[in-house]
Order: sequence, then C-alpha cells, then structure tokens
Amino acid sequence: MANTHLSLVGCHVQASLPATDYWVSLWPNTPMPKALRDLTQSVRRSYGKVGENKIDVDVYGAANRDNDPTSLKLDDAVINVTFFFEHDLRPGKYFYLEEFTDYSDDSTFLPDAVAKTTPFSTTRFSEILNRFNIDPESNDAAAVKYTLQICENPAVRGEDKFCATSLESLLGFTVSKLGKKIRVLSTVMEKETQNQNQNQKQFRVVEGVEKVGDKAVACHKLNYPYAVFYCHKVATRAYSVPLVANDGDGTKVQALAVCHTDTIKWSRKNLAFQQLNVKPGTVPVCHFLATHTLLWLPN
Repeated sequence: MANTHLSLVGCHVQASLPATDYWVSLWPNTPMPKALRDLTQSVRRSYGKVGENKIDVDVYGAANRDNDPTSLKLDDAVINVTFFFEHDLRPGKYFYLEEFTDYSDDSTFLPDAVAKTTPFSTTRFSEILNRFNIDPESNDAAAVKYTLQICENPAVRGEDKFCATSLESLLGFTVSKLGKKIRVLSTVMEKETQNQNQNQKQFRVVEGVEKVGDKAVACHKLNYPYAVFYCHKVATRAYSVPLVANDGDGTKVQALAVCHTDTIKWSRKNLAFQQLNVKPGTVPVCHFLATHTLLWLPN
C-alpha cells in the first residue's frame, strides 16, 4: 500500500505555480506520491479522453438517490462494486472482485488557473462537449454528464464533499478537513492486471489486516476529459487489507477498505443494501477502494 506522510507548515502559495512546484512549496522534504505525480502535466499531458474507471464513489449514494430524475445508468462493468460486512475483514475470507482492474485512463490535471476558467456545470454541458470534441450521443458524453451530476448533487447527511479539478484544489480541500499534518494512502497491486476485460478475480485475505484510521478524506477519480476527483469526508473506518489472488497468476494486492458507519440517508436502492440484504443505517457497510482512489488520513 502506498503510504506517504506529510507535514504542512503554514505558508502562502501562489496558485499559478505548476502542480509539482506547488507540492514542493507545501512539503519540500516529501516526494510527491506516484498516484499524484502521474496526474500532473509535468509527467505527461493528456486531456480530452474520457476514462473508464470503476466509479466507486457511487456507493455513497452520490449518484443513486431515490426519485432522482437526473440519475444516469452507466455500463454495469464501470460501476460494479463488491460490498461486505466489517467482520469479513479477516484472514481466510474470500472475495470475488473487479475493483483492482487497472482501466486505461491517463487523464491529467489541468493547471489550476485553467481549471478555474474551464466550464464545469450541467448548464454548460453542450459547451463542454464541444470544447473536448465529444460526440453528444456517445458513451463519453454520458460519462461526462454523469460526473457533472455527481458533483452537483447535494451532499448526504454527514458528508462534506468537493469536486477537485486541479491538484491545488484537491490539496486545499483535504487540508481544510484534516489539518496540516496528513498522509495519503492508495491501493497498490504488486502485479497489474494485463487483461483489462477479464472476469472477476477471487482474492483471499491473508494475515496483516490493520485499521489505519477512523477519520479520512477519500478522493475518487471520476471519468472526465481531464482529471477530476470527488473528494469527501464521511463517517468511516479505514483498513489496510493484504489480498492474494487464487487463480495462480501470483497477483498480490495491498488494498484499502473503508467501512461506512452512517448510511441512514443513503438511497434504499443503493447496491450495498441489495447485496447485503440490510436496510440503511442498520450496520456499517464496507468496500475496497480502487487503485485510482486516494485516501487521506491525519498523520
């Protein structure tokens, strides 16, 4: 599991700094984590292609609300998430998972100054499609609209949410919720999946499950022409969970799992309650975090 410890001292940073320089100005003695470094334009510049990430933000009820006329149905393969109970996080437990499939998505952050002036609203949907040359009838257009709707939907009870369209805004929200001394974790695969269209893998939990915190900000990468993260702080307990694939290919995963302790306001139609056969607000519901999700914790 990627684990980077940070200590943010009081300072004022110019928003116009390139993303990597901005990071250095905040944490001069801490290398930028690979998960973030890969999203900065200093490493690679990629805008316009809409990704096919697992949208694990869906599990919070962010886009699956009762009687929500704006709700869109995306491909089940994109939004599929496996839910489980907290007591399932024990050695010997088996899971069939798709969450760790590494879908192709090389979208990067816009520079902060550009992000602030780029339209990001359902009211300007047609303008956004035109700007990024997206066919209005395409799956990419549906994914863009879905992301905009997730970001515009009101927060559920107990949730502080923010959609970050630049590295600077992502860090700013995280620090505002957790303080200046933080660390960032992400799920890491020892060997990345080669076949992106494979069926679910069976994974076994092995010794070493560890609770890593009960106060966190999770940032989920959404499908958009450039990097956009749905960041939010919710009532949750987070765990580091070592997994081993049972199919003989040697895949090992140091996974992050989160268990949500307040689901009373989640949609009754949420997939979590369908899978677990429980009602909102009765028990914590858990799921693993995809490899492109960032989990920020107090240090």
